[in-house]
Amino acid sequence: MKKGNHGSSRITPLNRLDLDPPLPFQFELIVKDCCSAARYCCRNTLVKYHHRHDDSPCPATWDGWNCFDSSDEGLVVKQCPNYIYGGTNVKTDYDRHSKKLCQSRGWDLPEKTGGMKEYTDYAGCMQNDDAEARLLAGMLTYSASVIFLVPAVFLLNWLRPIRYQPMFILHRHLLISCLLYGVFYLSTATLFVVSFAPLSSQVYQNHIFCRLLFSIQLRYLRLTNFSWMLAEAVYLFRLLHTAQHSEGETMRSYKIICWGLPGAITFVYFVVRGLNDDVGMCWIENSTVAWVEWMIFAPSLLAMGVNLLLLGLVVIILVKKLRCNPHLERIQYRKAVRGAFMLIPVFGVQQLLTIYRFSNTYYQVTDQSLNGLQGFFVSFIVCYTNRSVIECLQKWWNSHQEKSALGAECRQRMSIQESGKLILKSPPLTEHVQL
Repeated sequence: MKKGNHGSSRITPLNRLDLDPPLPFQFELIVKDCCSAARYCCRNTLVKYHHRHDDSPCPATWDGWNCFDSSDEGLVVKQCPNYIYGGTNVKTDYDRHSKKLCQSRGWDLPEKTGGMKEYTDYAGCMQNDDAEARLLAGMLTYSASVIFLVPAVFLLNWLRPIRYQPMFILHRHLLISCLLYGVFYLSTATLFVVSFAPLSSQVYQNHIFCRLLFSIQLRYLRLTNFSWMLAEAVYLFRLLHTAQHSEGETMRSYKIICWGLPGAITFVYFVVRGLNDDVGMCWIENSTVAWVEWMIFAPSLLAMGVNLLLLGLVVIILVKKLRCNPHLERIQYRKAVRGAFMLIPVFGVQQLLTIYRFSNTYYQVTDQSLNGLQGFFVSFIVCYTNRSVIECLQKWWNSHQEKSALGAECRQRMSIQESGKLILKSPPLTEHVQL
């Protein structure tokens, strides 16, 4: 701190300090993020104490790194803040937690602090590199899915015989939703999360640009995935229940609902969270205000539950029809059975199996890998092994071969004709002989 001409203090900003050795990477942003969290903690605590009387033995406190709300007796667990790791990269392992013990007389004052200072156990924040393993698994699996999804989307849009069929319209939009999620995952991870990411500073600033990108990826595109999975189940159920084929259906209502409704929910979420919980790292983690995050959780769980119900109904309908008349359109029902089993990976059953997250590295890597490979499995089922797609490709290839053969034959005939014309136009040999 320096004194001015009139005795006023002048503080040198951190980024202008000339120190040897220099401050750690992005130290200024880390300090600002920590101070912002402290300010939010104090403001929240004052608001709570102003509106209600709290008889908890342990009052709300800021320990220098983390904010702990008032608590009853027991162990209080809090997610580790990202700024304690420095600015080299963004930690995305949300299973790292700090712990603080609340006793009947107040926060724990252990003997190793002389019985005078509150103590928070941050050993859980310094665990192994689970986050890096999950990130690597995500980058590899989502890359594989994107590689398979791009040709699949192209084929379903390019092949004319199936382009306007209702079922393939649904398939195409589901693939596009999975593709967009994979592209956004790879983009946000590269820009913000990996070591020395070019825009990692925006994470510490809680910049609106990264908040917008992560909201699109983690909220909007996740909801569109569930919406199109539900659309697949609803349409298949309608197809089997009514036994009517609507080849001319444009699926406009499906498009409006499955793309528009998630957009509306995400917009409301973005505004509500900005007003109630505008802290953290670009909203990568879930909101600390539970009801805000349930705006995303509730529609997702509802879609998965309805999908499970419809899958069960589809199987029951198929069994009844096959038992009544096993010779009636058996081929069509085999296709429908295949479509029913196709829904198992299509509606994301792995997310039901991993809805409770264990703090185990192998479990978390498996969970991330299954989510990342969902686009690969869906593209493999609805495109690369689909009989209609294969038949269309075979017809196109045979037509291409026939056109190529016909073109070669035409060129050969033209070449022969041109050769004949040259022979006819050539003068007799005797005209060149001079006597």
